[in-house]
Amino acid sequence: MSVTPANTYCSIADVQDILSAACVTLTTDDGPPDAYGNALAKAGNKIDFYLARRYDPTYLATSSLVVDWCAALAAYYLTCRRGNPPPPGIAVLFQGAVEDLKAVQKGQADIPGLALIKSHAPGMSKMRATLRPYARAVVEVSQGTHAAGEAENFHRQADPWDTFGFNTPGYLDFSI
Repeated sequence: MSVTPANTYCSIADVQDILSAACVTLTTDDGPPDAYGNALAKAGNKIDFYLARRYDPTYLATSSLVVDWCAALAAYYLTCRRGNPPPPGIAVLFQGAVEDLKAVQKGQADIPGLALIKSHAPGMSKMRATLRPYARAVVEVSQGTHAAGEAENFHRQADPWDTFGFNTPGYLDFSI
């Protein structure tokens, strides 16, 4: 079974901006420094867990906000890797990043500059009356602004008004 590699949204230099290069060296002195305790992979997995349903992972790496969140998560994972409690400042950064990620996942916030994935575009239908070519009720379906194209994987149940109601051609033919 093949395992999909984790997306890395930040580099170790971004983590060193938070912790300092000396702290990163001290927290990884028990293993090879190129692995960094898989902190970058764990942070990338957490970002994917919260954001991959709404955003394309290839574009997430271009957002500086996502890089900041990933660096905060990686710094947290790196400092508590050996069972030690993380520094209070890193714990505050971690909690803030997780709260922001949860808000984006729930749809309460968006990442500035990034477009949502089309398959999760909201769909809505409404009824309206029309007089052309004859008086009838029509169901309109809209799926956002269509700026990114048609919504993908959007399945709508057939409207009973179109199947059994006043809009069916047979009903209108026999009612006159």
